[in-house]
Amino acid sequence: MRAIGLMSGTSLDGCDAALVKINEGHFYLEKFVTLPYDELFKAKIMRNLSNETAKLAEICSLNFELGERFVEAIDLLLAGTGLNYADIAFVASHGQTIWHNPKPSDLLVPSTLQIGEASVITYRTNITTVFNFRTMDIAAGGEGAPLVPMADFMLFKSDTEAIILQNIGGIANLSYLPKGASIDEVVAFDCGPGNVMIDYFMNKYYQRPYDDGGKVALSGMVIIPIYEALIKDPFFSKKPPKSTGRELYNAQAMENMAEQYGFSHYAKEDIITTVSEVTVYGITHNIALYTPNFDRIVVSGGGSHNHYLLSHLQDILNKPVLTQEDLGFSSDAKEAVAFAVLGYLTLNNQPGNVISATGAKRPVVLGNIAPRKE
Repeated sequence: MRAIGLMSGTSLDGCDAALVKINEGHFYLEKFVTLPYDELFKAKIMRNLSNETAKLAEICSLNFELGERFVEAIDLLLAGTGLNYADIAFVASHGQTIWHNPKPSDLLVPSTLQIGEASVITYRTNITTVFNFRTMDIAAGGEGAPLVPMADFMLFKSDTEAIILQNIGGIANLSYLPKGASIDEVVAFDCGPGNVMIDYFMNKYYQRPYDDGGKVALSGMVIIPIYEALIKDPFFSKKPPKSTGRELYNAQAMENMAEQYGFSHYAKEDIITTVSEVTVYGITHNIALYTPNFDRIVVSGGGSHNHYLLSHLQDILNKPVLTQEDLGFSSDAKEAVAFAVLGYLTLNNQPGNVISATGAKRPVVLGNIAPRKE
């Protein structure tokens, strides 16, 4: 059986698509692509991630526009493989998170919203599509995140070593698998910002989408007063389960941050170094607090290509810091593969959440299903 996992994350760089072969409960990546979003489309998504700039009409339209982009990503993935839609058993689509509010506040109940209409995918391709993975966990009293830990457990558990699987996408999140762990012993949570601040200020000051290789961060110095102010964010020391996202790290929030701390008075490379070091702090601080006993850490996501982040993690943790490529996997494909795993569990009526990670009352089957036409 073959499946496709789709992921459009907080970095907003595009839709990741992974072609996954499934054989007797084992998962093998066959191909991975990213369909990039153009700057106008990315800006349209970005302004609808903030209460101050979001428009209901645009969100409604984006739901269907993203569905069409996801079909484009599927087409790009299948190109040159000799496969067609009929060869794919299912698509598992995370969608694009617009808002994630796992805790009640004021008159708001716990909720989450991912868009990217699955009906569009199924109608265009006639492939059964599993989607809306986070809502059932929230209905069960969880945070709806992180959801990757179940896939991490299935793919990477070890009887010989304790492993931290550290993803650095827009948000940094980790899964901790103790040696010989059962599913109930997995620890997982969001650490704080990953690339989200780095990418935003790279675009603002350099008109580039990200810090390629961490070169800019490596050329600057940490601005101590700003760094010390930013690491006071209470989320860093909050006990798991915990999750965060663009609702805290949207464009307006980062513009407010830049104004509050006078970013314009400093060298732009030093701003990049400082926010990069905040990412390092969020990861290492949380590891020290909640998962200190490990043998190695394996990094994935866009941050796995950032040599500033990797070298500083290595220096502070004093343990081997590897990437997914060191294990024969793909750092960029990890989350798309994870949702293919979760889609497989859903279609087999098996739970996909890890309650120690999300805080849900019980394990639940995740997602909705848009079935194919027989």
